[in-house]
Amino acid sequence: MKVCTVFLLFLLSAALTGQSIVNERTARPWTYWWWMGSAVEEAEISRQLRQYADSGLGGVHIIPIYGAKGYEDKFLPFLSEEWMAAVRYTIAEAESLGLGVDLTMGTGWPFGGPWVGEGEAAKKLVVTDKGFHGEPTGQQVKRAAPGGEGPVMDYFSGAAVDHYLAHFDSVFTHTAHPVEPRAYYHDSYETYGADWTTDFPRIIAEQRGYSFADRVHLLRDTLHPERPAFLHDVRATLSDLLYAEFATRWTEFSKARGFLTRLQAHGSPGNILDLYGLADIPETESFGCSTFGIPGLACDPDYSEEQFGRPSTLMMKFASSPAHLMGKPLVSSETATWLGNHFKVSLRQVKPHLDQLFVSGINHVFYHGTTYSPEEAGYPGWRFYASTNFGPTSHFYDELPLMNRYVTEVQSRLQAAESDNDVLLYFPISDLWTKAPSPVTVFLNVHHYDTWFGATPFGRTAAQLEKEGFAFDYISDQQLQKLEVSARGEVFHADNPQVRYRTIVVPPVDYLPAATVEALRRLASAGATILYEEHLPRAYAGLGHQQLSEGPADRLPGGTGSARVVERLPEALVAAGARREELKKSGLDFLRKKNASGQLYFITNLGERANARPLQLAADYAYVTITDPLTGRSGYVATRDSFTLEVAPGTSYFLQTSRERPNGEPWQYRRTRDTMALRNSWEVSFSPGRSGAPRQVFHHDTLTSWTGWGNDTLEYFTGKATYRTTFHLAEPAAADGYRLHFDEIRESAEVILNGVSQGTIWAFPNTLDLRAADLHEENELEVVIQNVSANYLRKYDREHPEWKRFYDINFVDITYRPFVAAEWPLHPAGLIGTVRLIKWSGR
Repeated sequence: MKVCTVFLLFLLSAALTGQSIVNERTARPWTYWWWMGSAVEEAEISRQLRQYADSGLGGVHIIPIYGAKGYEDKFLPFLSEEWMAAVRYTIAEAESLGLGVDLTMGTGWPFGGPWVGEGEAAKKLVVTDKGFHGEPTGQQVKRAAPGGEGPVMDYFSGAAVDHYLAHFDSVFTHTAHPVEPRAYYHDSYETYGADWTTDFPRIIAEQRGYSFADRVHLLRDTLHPERPAFLHDVRATLSDLLYAEFATRWTEFSKARGFLTRLQAHGSPGNILDLYGLADIPETESFGCSTFGIPGLACDPDYSEEQFGRPSTLMMKFASSPAHLMGKPLVSSETATWLGNHFKVSLRQVKPHLDQLFVSGINHVFYHGTTYSPEEAGYPGWRFYASTNFGPTSHFYDELPLMNRYVTEVQSRLQAAESDNDVLLYFPISDLWTKAPSPVTVFLNVHHYDTWFGATPFGRTAAQLEKEGFAFDYISDQQLQKLEVSARGEVFHADNPQVRYRTIVVPPVDYLPAATVEALRRLASAGATILYEEHLPRAYAGLGHQQLSEGPADRLPGGTGSARVVERLPEALVAAGARREELKKSGLDFLRKKNASGQLYFITNLGERANARPLQLAADYAYVTITDPLTGRSGYVATRDSFTLEVAPGTSYFLQTSRERPNGEPWQYRRTRDTMALRNSWEVSFSPGRSGAPRQVFHHDTLTSWTGWGNDTLEYFTGKATYRTTFHLAEPAAADGYRLHFDEIRESAEVILNGVSQGTIWAFPNTLDLRAADLHEENELEVVIQNVSANYLRKYDREHPEWKRFYDINFVDITYRPFVAAEWPLHPAGLIGTVRLIKWSGR
């Protein structure tokens, strides 16, 4: 029970002090770590773990998958003694380096394997003119590792789940040398076509009170008036089975053996809020590229929104909402999956997506990811097909510690504070289950969320709350049952009384479960404020109930005291005590939390222009401490009202409110006094890298992409280039400070002034403060640029196509076609445009 004990100590320590040994580990970003063929060796495990620790990672998540061709003799069959020994060694070695280890309870995804027989395999319903029956879906484990190949498990059968877990229990736990990761993990639900289990007719009769056989014809009779209600009952029953027979059993199994659970509930045909709520660490997924407005930032043109959709804060809140409501300290995310095509992603593309996760309530990032790649595999090495490469062969690996430091700074603060949201938005899944015409299973996936809730009244209400600046979480029917009401009319979950909400919003829906109607009545009678947007629900969900009563005593499903129908929701929320943050009107996204000092805000600008108005917070404060987590710059302002803070596109800040004067210095405002363009010629030299480098030194008065300088080698060069110039500064002491601004950096830039490093620009905006003491009248400026490796892969993939030597899917591009880089257009590289020196003065 070591892991659970440590986790409880983390909870206690974080609550009391905001700091702990475990918190330092979980505050750092973790990474998925794919074991290809599980062809792992102790020396390589140690080498790679040391690299991860040195880069600032906090842990790894082992996922065994298919292998690399030519290494078959090194494959370790899943769950063999040799494989178990490798996992035990990894956990021990990671612990010595201050790293944690999570483990997938299976290979690839979803759960399944050779020990799953036909009776325990996933099943689908087949309806014919003569009746109905179930049969196996035939789905095999996706991306399975050697020894893990086999049918996918029946997630709706408790007997099948118990059989699966018992197999792991005999290997992982009941052995002389058990495997002890921090947490067991389950990926997004990708069990295709499964909508049946052997006992389904008996279960639906017990739960719904009628014969399935008598109603099964409604699945084919699309015009029958009872079909929507029957579809609801089938879907609700499948959801109940997924929750009780799989998720609950898996969670209880893990906890009983002292391990945490990390669960990606999305993609499932269940109420994902309830499934997330079972996990110790709910996990969402940031898949693909969001279209932010930050100047100079663009998605890979090869990315297909039609195929994969866009990441959304509204989708991510499905994971963070149960964590906030129920008091779970960690919410994780699979991060930067297919952010861009292989060899094209830069850290400046990753950071805005990280900030999007943070304002969504995520505080435990997992990069997606790194691949175990032995040193002998060379470059590009072993690569997973659907990821952003955060491993040592990545072009940005030298700069990765800088991003890891940023993530650690942000997550350490977020993990040490509590949620401070005001509104609970009811998620009307029964309305969705009733109205969705087909198929039988409705999968709540993370990719095309717009197809199942974005365009619904619930989705529109969520978008309105976000736009209007209200801080809110989602709540399910089941979670409503555990709400209680304080003497002040605030609602809270019985397991987490310290986090309280000021109102519950029911979006415009037609169908509600009877138990939810009764729960809303109970809460309103106890003094909770229930706001029904536009109209009341019109009917009970399912075949068991029909129209809601319209009698005077029951007209409002929430009761007659604190429940009301509202046409103008924002005004009604303010009247109910919900705080509307003006930050949104300034074009800023935010997360508001609370701690012993007051309110803690994480704010970020993901738009195209800096905020134009002073900021005002919906909190009671006399001071606001401003901290830039990227640079560490910090200071306080004394105000009970608005204050000036320019948040440039791509920038993020922490704002900590307090009534007492904080420690530290006042915030130093900076007023631009003068801007000077650096006009002298630039000398550019290239450091030899794996792609080679031209021997000549280049001189340019105008900065353009080096791919257009007429040198064949530069068209495929990947590595570091040093730009040198000089500039004269008549009176260095005449200004309070100086800042460099670059029009365009492709993709990171270390700035060295008169031989002294000033720091590295790896994220937007393209600015860097210079240390005044390092400036002289005559100055030498060096800028060391690192580009992405896309141009090099154009050449390498043409000359060495044999590097793609993997089983299963082998290697594909961002559209899932075979990966071919030879015809890619050239990717811009180097410094582009003008470099300016900005003088500023404080006030």
